[in-house]
Amino acid sequence: MAQPGGAPRPPGSAYFEKMHELRQLLRGAAAERDQQKKRDAIKKVIAYMTLGIDVSPLFSEMVMASATTDLVQKKMVYLYLVNYAESNSELAILAINTLQKDCRDDDPMIRGLALRSLCSLSLLNMVEYLQPAVQRALEDVNGYVRKTAVIGVVKVFHLSESAVLDSSLLDLTKRLIHDSDAHVVANAIAALEEILIDEGGLQPTREIVTNLLNRLNQFSEWGQCAVLRLLAKYHVSDEGEMFDIMNILDSLLKQSSSAVVMSVTKIFVDLTSNRPGLQIDVLRRLKAPLLTLIASPTPELSYTVLVHVHALIARGQRHAEVFIPDFKQFFCRYNDPSYIKAVKIDILTLLGDPASADPIVGELIEYVTDVDAEISRRAIRAIGKIAVRMPSTAELIVNSLSGLLELDIDYVSTEAAVVMKDLVRKYPELFQRASGAVERCIKIVAEPEGKCAVLWILGEYGLLIEDAPYLLEPMIDGFVEEQSGSVRLEMLTAALKLFFCRPPEMQRMLGSILEKAIEGTAHPDVRDRALMYYRLLEHSPEEARRVVCAPKEVVDEFQEEMDQEQKDRIFDEFNTLSIVYKQPAVKYVVAKAASFVMTKMQPPPLGANEQEDYPGLGGPSNGAAEAPSMLDGAPAPYAATASASPAAPMADLMDNADLLGGDFSSPSPAPAPAPAASTSAASDLLGMDDLLGGGSPVTVASLAAPPPFSLAVGAMMDSSRFEGLWARLPQLPTQQRQARPVAATTASVEEAARRSGINVVASGQMGEALKFFFFAKQASGPPPPVPGETWFLVELVLAPGSMATANLKADNAGAGAAEQFVAKMWEALGHFVA
Repeated sequence: MAQPGGAPRPPGSAYFEKMHELRQLLRGAAAERDQQKKRDAIKKVIAYMTLGIDVSPLFSEMVMASATTDLVQKKMVYLYLVNYAESNSELAILAINTLQKDCRDDDPMIRGLALRSLCSLSLLNMVEYLQPAVQRALEDVNGYVRKTAVIGVVKVFHLSESAVLDSSLLDLTKRLIHDSDAHVVANAIAALEEILIDEGGLQPTREIVTNLLNRLNQFSEWGQCAVLRLLAKYHVSDEGEMFDIMNILDSLLKQSSSAVVMSVTKIFVDLTSNRPGLQIDVLRRLKAPLLTLIASPTPELSYTVLVHVHALIARGQRHAEVFIPDFKQFFCRYNDPSYIKAVKIDILTLLGDPASADPIVGELIEYVTDVDAEISRRAIRAIGKIAVRMPSTAELIVNSLSGLLELDIDYVSTEAAVVMKDLVRKYPELFQRASGAVERCIKIVAEPEGKCAVLWILGEYGLLIEDAPYLLEPMIDGFVEEQSGSVRLEMLTAALKLFFCRPPEMQRMLGSILEKAIEGTAHPDVRDRALMYYRLLEHSPEEARRVVCAPKEVVDEFQEEMDQEQKDRIFDEFNTLSIVYKQPAVKYVVAKAASFVMTKMQPPPLGANEQEDYPGLGGPSNGAAEAPSMLDGAPAPYAATASASPAAPMADLMDNADLLGGDFSSPSPAPAPAPAASTSAASDLLGMDDLLGGGSPVTVASLAAPPPFSLAVGAMMDSSRFEGLWARLPQLPTQQRQARPVAATTASVEEAARRSGINVVASGQMGEALKFFFFAKQASGPPPPVPGETWFLVELVLAPGSMATANLKADNAGAGAAEQFVAKMWEALGHFVA
């Protein structure tokens, strides 16, 4: 028979004797009314439960023991009841009366404890008892009880969603966003985010955000993080509001909490994403707090901050320049774990410039002798990347790599050979300096990757290496014994290239290797290549030379491990595990597509003056009246910083525009005015003379043409109004277009749409596609059927390289207005759709 709770029972009769003894203790202590004995008996029961021994047979006695005024006893009894309620659902009903009675106790601690225990029973048949108790506690005078009740709402929601959504519990919880107790507010935000997850969570309004920001210092660190996560969903209306928010949050950068600092960093970076110059100034302000967190004695915390700093630096050279003066902060310490050393090496690779390259390369060379072979390899690869990125350091680094080969360490020689190969592909003129290392490499290198690199050098520069055929000969002799297919393939190619350079020395060796490859190996790729080379030579040696020794262009740059589109997608999920995993959240989060939308705070649109400073990123000003300040007398350093920021160089801005996945360098041309048609043309076109039998023609001027269709710039609509309209309005025919195979991010698509007056209310990743909810307000065009405003709502799913699907709804739209809006939307997104 299965035991309740799944806890093991001791063998034999000892278990039943122990249960009988504990039962007598509980009953005896209750009869004697000795509180100390009763407490000791309950402690024994809890101790056995903690050890994993099944004490569920004592359920009735523990329920009776809950009728006490001793708070310590109540805590232990409630712990027991919650632990065994699921396996004793019928007996758990016995505890309901006691818990409900305690929920009305005069002591708020007992009320809160009883409510927490009642909600933790996790039994569906308890909902009818939970709902009134939670509702009463949400209006309790004590903050601790209200805080507990808010979490109780979430527990009720997981038992029965309708019990929360179809009752007053949801409205009561929303009201607590404005509660006087900061702990209650933090719990309410977290609860509503979980309850309303299918609707995208709680949608902040200006009133909510202003209230929360001005009380920010009252919250605990956990509460501040909850507020900042909510703030990330707020749509900032203008630049003044942006600076107000940044000035309020600036004080949080002095916190010792890494979670708070990283949350503020995300908001600052998101808010300035369309203002490159301001973003650099913001990074300078963020640098000191981030470097302080990196120096934390907790390695896991330090690592998390380091990978986020690496993501910031990898955005571009201007971002890296902010941290270059402090490059020594990223030098590895002797006691750093290997995972921290790996990230620091990656950061040092990006921070190398003409001034810092020498000390950075010198430091990386020290890491080559690290006891961890992977760190040693990474250091050598980092040295090579610096040389590829900075031609001025190439000669120094080639000399350094040649010196590393003297260490006679297998993995060091392997990585040095691979890096040397890459460098001579980038800088062929440096081969003479590297040629002396080839002979040493062949004798030392044992790994396939290193052997392939050395063989490539032998084949490509065999004419310049005096002993090249004789260096290759021992490898050809061991061709059959070689286990790696890639090494065999490279050996075949190197032998043929050397044959064309030095035929007398290589003729016999080439025949030998071709024979072994064709007749002595079962590897299909090796055999096929050998047959191809043999038939090419048999057909025409000159044709074979033209094919195998074709001239090669000098490599400008090497392919990155991750493309720019994926980097942008991951960076949009800053301050999440995506930065640590280097994977977008859809790769590791199991969630419904409708409920999973990554939150990125949208920057305010650029004003007219800023469009001149940032021509590649600008959008028309929303024209809204300046909103009242969110600040309550706080200083405004960011406003001063913004006015003092120099305009970003044009080249950098154009690069940033390309990163966003669209060419926004030139503003969209204004539609040319239609030429005025002549009277005679109109008459001929309509055939009025013939139709009416003569008479004066009707002039075009007398026919009042409707104004051209246009959208209002800077229109505003909150998410609640959008949801209401979307639920009420009928669906118009679905629109589809072929999506271009171009890099697209949520930011680039939103910016392209915003410039035409189409604004976003929500966006996110849905598998490999991007999903948006847009709205737009008609400014001019076909008159609406009813006097008032005309709105267009769009659900757009964009899958680059596949299809773009738009579901459209219109409110109070005139004849032909919807078609004109669709045409304007596809025109605005012309970079992404065909």
